[in-house]
Amino acid sequence: MSNETFQLKKPALVLASGSPRRREILRAAGYIFEVVPARAEETLPDGVSPEEAVTALARRKAASVGRSGDTVIGADTLVVCESAILGKPSDAGDASRMLRMLSGRRHAVYTGVCVTGGGVEETFYEKSFVDFYPLTDGEIADYIKTGEPFDKAGAYGIQGAGMLLVKGIVGDFYNVMGLPAGAVSRTLGKFGHFPGNTPGAVRGFFEQKRNYGIDDLIEIMAFLRGARGGKGCPWDMEQTHASIRSNVIEEAYEVAEAIDSGSDGLLREELGDLLLQAVFHAQMASERGAFDFGGVCDGICKKLIYRHPHVFGELKADTADEVLKNWDELKSDSKGEETVADRLSGVSAALPALIRGEKVGKRAANAGFDFTDAKAVTEILKTELDGLENASLNDNGAEIEEKFGNVLFMCCNLGRFLKKDSEKALTIAVNKFIMRFRGFEHEKSRGAEGREKGRGAEGSESRGKLDELFRGE
Repeated sequence: MSNETFQLKKPALVLASGSPRRREILRAAGYIFEVVPARAEETLPDGVSPEEAVTALARRKAASVGRSGDTVIGADTLVVCESAILGKPSDAGDASRMLRMLSGRRHAVYTGVCVTGGGVEETFYEKSFVDFYPLTDGEIADYIKTGEPFDKAGAYGIQGAGMLLVKGIVGDFYNVMGLPAGAVSRTLGKFGHFPGNTPGAVRGFFEQKRNYGIDDLIEIMAFLRGARGGKGCPWDMEQTHASIRSNVIEEAYEVAEAIDSGSDGLLREELGDLLLQAVFHAQMASERGAFDFGGVCDGICKKLIYRHPHVFGELKADTADEVLKNWDELKSDSKGEETVADRLSGVSAALPALIRGEKVGKRAANAGFDFTDAKAVTEILKTELDGLENASLNDNGAEIEEKFGNVLFMCCNLGRFLKKDSEKALTIAVNKFIMRFRGFEHEKSRGAEGREKGRGAEGSESRGKLDELFRGE
């Protein structure tokens, strides 16, 4: 893309917060902005009112980013219950204390906002009320295990699993999330900022930076898809989940190849390409109101917490094998897999057959259906090879395919007992064959047998050499 169609210009609207919730609210409102996390001290002297506290902290955060030439939004949220100001919990015990205090009571949520720009400052706060259901100790413990409380004032987030604790709200829902969208929008209008019309972030413009982050990648993808008011890229806008399905597979294999190469630079590049596919699919999903990248991250975080009860809960798992067994059991439970056949069917049919074969064999083994040892697998493999030979002699196409499949599946199981990755082992063997063949061709091209350079060996010599190449002799 030429510099004429994609110019680089510094955006004029800055959100001085690392909060994913505030980013989601501002982005959903249609604003184009840059995120610069505040570097402000959040402690306050005793005796200040909640109103004074949130406005002072919002002002402090807006000033901390050092962007006096831009319009900056600083914000801070506090929860107040029974005259006690609740900030972010320091640990699980602190989170439990806060949630017990909120249980069965009404509390107030204050969000202070400071907007600065051009030597002008507008500071205000919004107040909402939230009623909690009475909570049992078990409910509090379960919620803390989700990991949600630790970066949120009052130890809960209404936009996540914390919604289950809330009986009702009086006031602005988005204020409880951390940014009163309506009040902020009206204030930004005084500074000349309107949804989809942010000065300095006009369509086709993007900030030149030394380093970019995930938020930038999400915004670039939105620009390319024409979701920020610009023309977008014709190719990107034509794509669907189905049309770029193969790209995900291709990029995943290129990541694997980069890992095998041992090159950190190549691995970094290929991981970026794979990440782009995730962002691309999330952007398309967000356009039809299904989910966005934040939802993707939320889902995988919750999955990791749920499937690591030995880290975030009370379950004990001292070895990697125990961890994997627990993982498979929790995965089956979450997917409603009630039988062993359900678990086997749960292995994706889109996987390469060798990988799928290993996974199916492993799941069967975890359910108690397995061979005794590698020797037993080898004996069955020999039987299947004899069956394949007989099918070949009978020239029975269907039987040949069946027996050949049995051989490959038993090879997968043998690899599992030998603790070797079948896919990797086959890849190494194929790579070695190519390398040997390259050496063979180079050797022949320098020979004096009278053949043209680059032509292969012929006849019995070729067949003998092929046997050497396969055997690695």
